Amino acid sequence: MIIVEVENIGGLIGRHRFEFKEGLNEVLAPNAAGKTSLIRAIVGMYAPRTIPAEQLLNMDANEGYVKLIIDGKEYIRRFKREDGRVIEVESKPVSDDDRIRYIILDPYLGEVARRIIVDTNPDITEYLTKVFRLDEYERKRIELRERIEGLIREKEYLEREVEDLRKKNEKRNSLVKVREELVKKLRELKEVEVERVRDIQRRINELSRRLGSIEARIKDIRERLIPVTRDRIEEIKNEIERLERIVKDFYVEHREPEKEIEGLRKRIKEVEELTRRYEDEKRRYIEERSPELSVIQRALRNKVKVCPVCGRPVEEPPETFWSRRYKFVEESMERIVRDYEGRIKSVTEEMKELWKELEDLQRKYNEVREMKTVQIPKYKSELNRLEKAIANYEKELARSENERDSIIKQLEELKKTLTAEEQRIAEERAMIERRLGEIEQQIKDLEEEIARKSEAGERLANVRNMLEELKRQLDSVEREKYEILTRLGEEFAKISSEVIKELGFTWLRSIRSVKVGEEKDPMTGVIKHKFSIRIVRRFPSGRENEQPLVLLSTSERLVVALITILVGYRLKIYEEHKGIAPILADEALLAFDPERFEKVVKELKKYGKYVVITRLVEPGKIPKLTVTHK
Repeated sequence: MIIVEVENIGGLIGRHRFEFKEGLNEVLAPNAAGKTSLIRAIVGMYAPRTIPAEQLLNMDANEGYVKLIIDGKEYIRRFKREDGRVIEVESKPVSDDDRIRYIILDPYLGEVARRIIVDTNPDITEYLTKVFRLDEYERKRIELRERIEGLIREKEYLEREVEDLRKKNEKRNSLVKVREELVKKLRELKEVEVERVRDIQRRINELSRRLGSIEARIKDIRERLIPVTRDRIEEIKNEIERLERIVKDFYVEHREPEKEIEGLRKRIKEVEELTRRYEDEKRRYIEERSPELSVIQRALRNKVKVCPVCGRPVEEPPETFWSRRYKFVEESMERIVRDYEGRIKSVTEEMKELWKELEDLQRKYNEVREMKTVQIPKYKSELNRLEKAIANYEKELARSENERDSIIKQLEELKKTLTAEEQRIAEERAMIERRLGEIEQQIKDLEEEIARKSEAGERLANVRNMLEELKRQLDSVEREKYEILTRLGEEFAKISSEVIKELGFTWLRSIRSVKVGEEKDPMTGVIKHKFSIRIVRRFPSGRENEQPLVLLSTSERLVVALITILVGYRLKIYEEHKGIAPILADEALLAFDPERFEKVVKELKKYGKYVVITRLVEPGKIPKLTVTHK
């Protein structure tokens, strides 16, 4: 039994409790009575990332929850509204598998059903990826894309650094030329020969050059160093916030990851032991029954009239008796061996999924630990260093401004001791010295920057090479996935024909998955292939013709959506959740005659213990949401 408890979820205000028993369960309610809210709540317990907290908690409620009790085991998601945001304060869903959203037989909540009914050329690439168990390709594609995205950001940063380096080199070379011209001009100026004036002139020159250097430094601190450092501080704070959010989200989803990892390893060990047990039982069974077959085979060959085991006489012709007995024992053995092989296959598939889950969790856990122990501390250390640098720049700025004001006063006092002609010559030399001081400070600052950024070009070349290699890997993954999907298209068509035949849709021959286009990823430049579906229609004349969905009526599209999803069930898209997840359907996708409806329900029962179908009823008959069991 599955018990669903909800409080303030969607249109279900207050606390409600519903029970779903094995077999067919019907959710009956008039419009706006909470059918969709209930189904959405159930989906959110199996695919929490598909149905986030904001979509579940009632808009006027401050807190609420969804709880599922499956065979006595509790799962819960609890929500609270704080500062206008909905946060999940307790998170223990049944699973975190988004496949359920593809196989809901609902024209609005079901991803595949909605696309087939609404879109002209529905994209079912993701669905096929799930159906044919190509999740590993998708995981690898996402991982490569994330790495490419990170390298692109680094490449763009390094390209800016290299371009900045180039401009700084150009500016430095230009300033060196200006400095040479100013020194030449300074030499050409008439030297003042009066001994009295010479010392004053030298002091004015020294102070003027120092003033130019200080003013250049003040400008650099105000206009470049402080703004650039503050921008970098903001970038680092955002990156720390992003990493801490990833860490927090991980620990919300996996409160005790080491225990989860240990639990998965334990379960893998149990499944391995179960596999060995089934294989041993199968081997022992074959060993025990094989002698019996040998005895029967000899009896058949020798036409024995008395059973060599029990001693009873054979009452019919020996050849007929022993042939029938041999066939019975052989078929019995084959049936039991097939049963063992089916169990072994099932637990082997479970073990593969467990290993994938373990690898994925271990990889995420390692990434999160690296964020906690390496990346976040590194960024915090850099943040601390930059904040200290800002404080030092501000102190240096204050000191430089005080020194500048002091030099200006000294220059004014010195100039007062000179005649008008001496002042004119001194002023001209002072201007050149001051400009020289500014230029030399700028050259010094530029050379320091160039030294710091000298490795940017080499790093950029390495990043570009890594980027090209990752793009090649991503392209290879996409092409391999495309080839597999193309190859498996025939299997999809074959299974769809079987389902169509069993359900009795005479106008439909089969459903095919076909490539309908491709798009270039704007970030990576890699081509991604898109798959849709075509139907082969059978006309009353017996003629068959392939058609796109755009030519079908809405009711025909509903049939196509149903068949497409049933193919997924036949290919065991949700096999591991067979005993714990209900099959969810809306009557709109099953609105056939009673006989065909029964066939569809019978088909659905093959894939899950619980089948839940929502039905719209008149308010006069059933005024509120009710669950009935059949």
